[in-house]
Amino acid sequence: MSAAPQTDTQDAAPGHRPGLWLLAGGFGLLLAAGLLLWWREGDRLFTDGLIAALLACF
Repeated sequence: MSAAPQTDTQDAAPGHRPGLWLLAGGFGLLLAAGLLLWWREGDRLFTDGLIAALLACF
């Protein structure tokens, strides 16, 4: 009887890492854009945007 060859079952790096990096990068870019808008427009952006968002919902 011959023994079956032993295969190494080392854990490989998951294939979804680039996707996680893209999601993190997109989130970071959105956060940076929001901070830039907040710096330029201030409270007016928040209040006008909040009112517009509430009106769009109803």
